[in-house]
Amino acid sequence: MARPSYLSRRDGGRYYLQLRLPKSAFALYGRTNMRASLRTGEFGEARRRLMDNLAWARELIEAPDLEALGAVIHGRLQGYTAAGTPDNERALAERVGFEHQARHYMARANERGYAFSQRFERFATKWVDFIDQNKAAEVELGRLDRQRDYERGRAEATTAAAKGWLPRAGAQTSLQTPETFTGPIVLSHEVHQAIDAIVTSEIGKRVGLAASPVAPALVPSASAQAAEVSTVTGAKLSQALALYLEPQGKKRRHLAKGRQDDAGTVRFAIDFLDDPVFYTITPKDWDRLDDAMTDIPNRKNIPEAHRGSLHLRYLYAQKHGWLKLLRASITTVKGYQGKMSKFVAWAIKENLYHGKAPKFECIDENNLAALPRDAFDDAELIKLISLPLFTGCANAFRVFKPGKYFLQTHIYWGYLILILTGMRPGEVGQLKCADLVSDGDNFFFDLRPYNARNGRVAIKDLRNLKTNSSGRIVPIHPLLIDLGLLDRMNELMAMGQSRLFPEWEVYERPDGGQRWSQPMTKSWQYVKTLLKISRADLTLYSTRHLMGDWLDAAGVAQRTRDRILGHASAVPGRYGRKSKIDPEQIAAIEKLEPGVVKTMREILMAAKGKAGRGELIVLKPWIKATP
Repeated sequence: MARPSYLSRRDGGRYYLQLRLPKSAFALYGRTNMRASLRTGEFGEARRRLMDNLAWARELIEAPDLEALGAVIHGRLQGYTAAGTPDNERALAERVGFEHQARHYMARANERGYAFSQRFERFATKWVDFIDQNKAAEVELGRLDRQRDYERGRAEATTAAAKGWLPRAGAQTSLQTPETFTGPIVLSHEVHQAIDAIVTSEIGKRVGLAASPVAPALVPSASAQAAEVSTVTGAKLSQALALYLEPQGKKRRHLAKGRQDDAGTVRFAIDFLDDPVFYTITPKDWDRLDDAMTDIPNRKNIPEAHRGSLHLRYLYAQKHGWLKLLRASITTVKGYQGKMSKFVAWAIKENLYHGKAPKFECIDENNLAALPRDAFDDAELIKLISLPLFTGCANAFRVFKPGKYFLQTHIYWGYLILILTGMRPGEVGQLKCADLVSDGDNFFFDLRPYNARNGRVAIKDLRNLKTNSSGRIVPIHPLLIDLGLLDRMNELMAMGQSRLFPEWEVYERPDGGQRWSQPMTKSWQYVKTLLKISRADLTLYSTRHLMGDWLDAAGVAQRTRDRILGHASAVPGRYGRKSKIDPEQIAAIEKLEPGVVKTMREILMAAKGKAGRGELIVLKPWIKATP
């Protein structure tokens, strides 16, 4: 029988739906094809499930815009949740396929500023109910499958006993040829032991580590932990983490980039599950861990002694209750789940774990909703720029107290660059003098990993970027030049200093990672109190939303907007000019001066004018900073 269109199959595996997307859907979806597993390897059943899934797939693909797409997803959610928990695998396959694709569409839409949950009534509640129903169905159908297998085994054993196929106690088992075989083979305990020894030996070979007759004692060194994994017991969770953070071999270390951020969540799993051997972890263990991750409180009201790890915070909440504590936000919980999924997927690839990849998807109804960041209001921005830091302060150590001194510190420039460029705080801290470049008419911050016009560089010398799309050219607003940013650069270069802000100290995290945004985030916590700003949706990152709002108001093209802010774009960015944005776009950005920026200019230039006339005393403590 011919295979229907849109039906594909992995080699020897399960069938899946595959649709090639039109250009309109590709722009949002970000891929050329949509794929959804049909969760079956039987051809007849796959054909039936294909027809079920084609309905929602066509609706998603044919939606003309985000509003229509949101309506499709919301309508489907209402129908699915009203139908209740599915009671068969076919219905569950349809719902799970829709769930995965809806997640992807929503993520892509949220990147473009279209928040589904805020546009449709009770969307978030319906979505959580939908996920909970799917999970409940997975558990119940799995239980029924196990029960059927058990009953089938009992029936076969009863039949074997009735027909006399099982050997009597103490009787010698005789070998049977295929021709004389009349019943199931019953293996002795010794044979089972021999098979177990072979299996554990093969597991050890696949892990690729030296055998040891006993379970190894863990030692602090990560490399020592990795080297002592026993082929008899398998790798413990902590030993797997050591391998994950420090891949064996110098030429594999680049694979560990970004993994330090996952370590805290994996250590929570180690503590919660009591550091088991990896391959002994059961689906129930993963489910317990998934549930527990929703019960990790945030740091507020947690005593200092219990803040050392996620597990300590979890234990504190379990012991003292939630009266004065707050659960983590949905965004944070999904971050935990994503990090654990990434770690387990790696372990499966490395043959450290042979089970099915778990799904981490629990959300407690008491977890806090995601808090969207908002841009600064004009009044808040002017209050910030009117602080003594910008208009005249007491001294180099009391920059927020009024006084007769004018200091353009790294904090001074940090706030202004964040506001007028939309850069990330960590990007500002890493700026070098050489990153401030000009094409003769305009000035830019060159945030590319390296300048390709000067030839290739070693991987170890590349700039540390948040994402691949973070590498970009950022136009510098003329106000920053007028305030003396070039003068600062020239003075530091004359001293042989490479960094644009040498007094900006990087925070070394306990796990060895670096956090460049620390000075600005600490300053912002103080400034927020100083200005009596109480709204929770205003953060330091709100400067990026502010720049995005200005660019939108000025009608700047989406591609240019994405490139300025360092966002991933739906439009392929591999082609086109890499050196700079075209002159017309540069002009539009440099003329970006709404009313609030004009007021900022008046305040800032007035203070600089006072310093130039000697009415304020200029201090430059950073000049003494060492390279």
